[in-house]
Amino acid sequence: MGVTLEGQRKESIWVLMRRQRARRALVKKIMIRPKKRLEAHRRPCRAIDRRVKTLKELVPNTKPSEGLDGLFRQTADYILALEMKVRVMQTMVQVLTETDCV
Repeated sequence: MGVTLEGQRKESIWVLMRRQRARRALVKKIMIRPKKRLEAHRRPCRAIDRRVKTLKELVPNTKPSEGLDGLFRQTADYILALEMKVRVMQTMVQVLTETDCV
């Protein structure tokens, strides 16, 4: 391979073209990354929204104007009410099974 001005020029053009391709690939990666990060950031929000929607469907008489804080309070009250109903039913079963045996 002879060292000529023309040969060096051709070689440098190829080197420059490779560098440009590498830069373009890097720019594409950089441009794509923020989108992926945004999508990844939105996924938990969508999952949370889906769970909140499910919770609203499960808890009766939810008021949409109260927001999440109110929803969580209503959910806690509903859980306490359900626990109380279970205790009452357990007591009724115990009382009824005792009277049936006597």
